[in-house]
Amino acid sequence: MLVTQEFTVEVEGNTILDDLTLEYGPGVHIVMGPNGVGKSTFAHALMGKPDYITEGAVQINGKDLLAMEVHERAQAGLFVSFQTPTPIEGLSNYQFMRQCLKEKDVTIKESLGEFKRIASEYGLPDQWDKKHLNVQASGGEKKKNELIQLELLNPTVAILDEPDSGLDVDAINTLVRRLTNYVETDDSRCLIIISHYQQLIEKLNPQTVTVFKKNGTAIQTDDISITQKILESGFNAV
Repeated sequence: MLVTQEFTVEVEGNTILDDLTLEYGPGVHIVMGPNGVGKSTFAHALMGKPDYITEGAVQINGKDLLAMEVHERAQAGLFVSFQTPTPIEGLSNYQFMRQCLKEKDVTIKESLGEFKRIASEYGLPDQWDKKHLNVQASGGEKKKNELIQLELLNPTVAILDEPDSGLDVDAINTLVRRLTNYVETDDSRCLIIISHYQQLIEKLNPQTVTVFKKNGTAIQTDDISITQKILESGFNAV
């Protein structure tokens, strides 16, 4: 679904990611690594951040991702969430989603109803659809907003950057339930989740774990016990 081959990312003259060959198929995949090693850079580079220089090859569902413009990558099925979503005055949470869904065959009644239903599942305030996008919202509310976007847009490959950040215990349980349902109800979906939260990792039962290293490389394994080893002994243990 998403395959990188000798993928290298340079930012402001510095090589942040070096020669990454990784493969993500259907299901859940976890990405870990120390602060500052390029986990978010990986996501932004795949989405096409304009000031990043990339080399190598990346395919999404057999198509050349790096040859696409940002909007084409989204249309091809790639979704990326952010550590700190940007607030936008004058644009409501639902209006934003409605614009994103313009090319999909869905009515306002259907999409608004689904928006409200998911917002309620996550315990967001009434009239959340009318509130301005990420304005005067807590960190947890911003993360929940992105999860609504994920479910409504229904991408093939989604990279979620610390979706558990700012969520309480109840919200974490809802997150696990909905993400698990997201991949189990459609075997063409792939979730790549940047997280160090052991409880979340264990409950999601990922197919692979990718550990980014300080030298810009990464290792990928299907041995999920590596997460416990990291939490007990640190990243230098792998």
